[in-house]
Amino acid sequence: MKMSVRIAGQFILGMWSWIVLGVLLQVMAPMPATAQGFVTRAGTRLMVDGRPFRFAGGNLDYLALASDSFGKIDAKDIYRPTHKMVDDGFATLKKMNGTVTRVWSSASQGCALCIEPELGKFSEDALRQLDYVVYSAGQHHIRLILLFVDPWSYYTGGIAQYKRWRGGGDFFRDGALIADYKAYVAELINRKNSYTGVTYKDDPTILAWQPGNELRDAPIEWEREIARYIKSLDSHHLVISSNDFHIVEAERAAIAEIDIVSRHYYPTFGKDYVWNLEHDRAAPKLANKVFVVDEFGWDRSNVSVEELKSRLQAILADPNIAGDLFWAMRGRKDLGDFMAVPGAGGEWWALYFPGRETPHNAEKDMRVRAGILSEHAAAMTRSAAK
Repeated sequence: MKMSVRIAGQFILGMWSWIVLGVLLQVMAPMPATAQGFVTRAGTRLMVDGRPFRFAGGNLDYLALASDSFGKIDAKDIYRPTHKMVDDGFATLKKMNGTVTRVWSSASQGCALCIEPELGKFSEDALRQLDYVVYSAGQHHIRLILLFVDPWSYYTGGIAQYKRWRGGGDFFRDGALIADYKAYVAELINRKNSYTGVTYKDDPTILAWQPGNELRDAPIEWEREIARYIKSLDSHHLVISSNDFHIVEAERAAIAEIDIVSRHYYPTFGKDYVWNLEHDRAAPKLANKVFVVDEFGWDRSNVSVEELKSRLQAILADPNIAGDLFWAMRGRKDLGDFMAVPGAGGEWWALYFPGRETPHNAEKDMRVRAGILSEHAAAMTRSAAK
């Protein structure tokens, strides 16, 4: 009898242990993305769950893959940000009232830590890094714009790396190069997130896909083909035009599968890159598409404080401009130190919140401008509720 009681007690204790363990595992396990409905388009406006959606935020380009120098292909200082760095980036953007970010390094080809280190081979470790970026964004209620390729030969490889793999060729017209690129697109869109269990194409945390960054040489035919290809794989998400460094072209805005037309503004580069909202929003509005500014230089080399206020006020005042993202936020490393200032001479318009002295910017001035950007982001969110 005593033996039976002892066995029964051990059984009950064992059962409680399993129950407690199960509860702990549920608490410890990453939760699914917490974004609500998908961002959709109704003509020139963005919508979520039947309500207007407007946003402001900043580019967090480094989250999937970083380089302190922002070096070219074969840079030696490439690394994957830790989970703590990823979380810090989103938390900091949230402190600035940001609701959307654009992850430029979601496109990476050719390096050992890249998503596609070798042609046609994809790194599970690199994809898990991007998985965590998507998961953390959802936990912080931040929407993502993810892109697939870059043309500038930076450490993420991009078009130059695809051409290197094939011994040259026209990226936008060569069938083999187009197929290589499409394989990358399909890999990301069909990826099942290892943290959430949700396939990227089914995750509302992702606001939109962008075929590439600043593809000013991309023919209309290529952009149309790729936009159609993305839509054939993913019926949920929006597609943003990738010729965002040039003038806004009516024919490109009219591509049926393009939902959002974007523009970059860097007056420091000269007259072709100055703010020209009235002109640039005209073609998307005529085509009944959304217009956003997904990169702009916020610092004194691009705009004065008063000019920055004026530009942001013009965006806020026009409901046909859905959102804007400054380039680019830099967060902190694990020990709490700010990330390095990227680019030669401390350029690259790196914004450190609430402010930091850099070779290119004074801390006091950065604090003022960061405050302006934060107030604008809050105002953009409020404007959608009116």
